Amino acid sequence: KCDEKEDETTVELEDFEIDASPYVTKQEAMKKYCLPAGTLEVCDYIEKDNPRQSKWSKMKLYHRSEIRRRARERWGGLEKLQEERRRRENKRSEKDMEEGYRVFNKKHKK
Repeated sequence: KCDEKEDETTVELEDFEIDASPYVTKQEAMKKYCLPAGTLEVCDYIEKDNPRQSKWSKMKLYHRSEIRRRARERWGGLEKLQEERRRRENKRSEKDMEEGYRVFNKKHKK
């Protein structure tokens, strides 16, 4: 099993990781750590009832220390992971801007 305390003493944490839960959701693992769903399929997790709707399927929560380790291995270290995250955020921003221009121009062409 993963030992989050040991990991925190030997690994540089990012600001958002300080005092964070030892677990991450699938969405956070994919967005913050830039990991694909396929990688998550081989990671350890715990299941918890979904806090939004108890009748929904249980949430999978992944061990942050394992997700962090796999992300840094995949991207070649902390700096490369941060570069990839910035690249993805910029790509999302550009896509949002293009969508905004498209919607704006469509409304004003009529």
